[in-house]
Amino acid sequence: MKHIVVLNPKGGCGKTTIATHLAVYASTLGLRVAIADHDKQASSHDWLKCRPRRCADIGVIAAYDGEAIAGDYDVIVHDMPASSMSEHMGIASACNKIVIPIMPSPIDIKAAMRLWVKLSNSGWLDDPNIEIGIVANRIKANTRYVKTLEAFIEKIGLPIITTLRDTQNYIRSLDAGLTLFDLPPNRVAADLVQWQPLMEWTGFFDIEDDELLELFGEATGAEPTELVSFEDMQAEQLADEAAAADH
Repeated sequence: MKHIVVLNPKGGCGKTTIATHLAVYASTLGLRVAIADHDKQASSHDWLKCRPRRCADIGVIAAYDGEAIAGDYDVIVHDMPASSMSEHMGIASACNKIVIPIMPSPIDIKAAMRLWVKLSNSGWLDDPNIEIGIVANRIKANTRYVKTLEAFIEKIGLPIITTLRDTQNYIRSLDAGLTLFDLPPNRVAADLVQWQPLMEWTGFFDIEDDELLELFGEATGAEPTELVSFEDMQAEQLADEAAAADH
């Protein structure tokens, strides 16, 4: 079983966004996947409750409520809380990969520096069994703090796995229990390509940009597929739930 931990004690840096996208992607490949939600705010758990039935199935483990991290899964993605890292050292130290999302702001960079010190003191940076990588999240090109973030990451010596742009696509999809991988790929192609390095790093796959789009139904030169709106998917989910309640 592969364990991937999305970790950063700083809140609001995009941990749930990355955890849900990792889980959905792995599920689309036919892997049995669960999200272990360690945050008492239960953001991942709430996202799964909103997820339309037509979408790839994801298991959920309410780790914040003491539920055992177990099950017949190929991959467990751990969505960690915004809290002291020392509270979750045991979980993170037993994982295969640690993904650290960082946003380009003064507060986020200072928090990342404190996290790096803790990782260094724990010996994880020198542990050959743990791979740690950074996702530069919600990036607006050519802004001042993007350059500051890049300089900081270069200084600490951890690899930048990928850079995700700042777009409302993530907010709208998460609100509907979706990810970009659930949407027509020709509508979010630029964002899907940004995820390729992270998926390669996790070991889920190793393919080229055009193959990535083809995997999600976007053949080269194909006609654009019809966009299924968030509102339609939510309406369908409500109808399904009402039908299930009647039975």
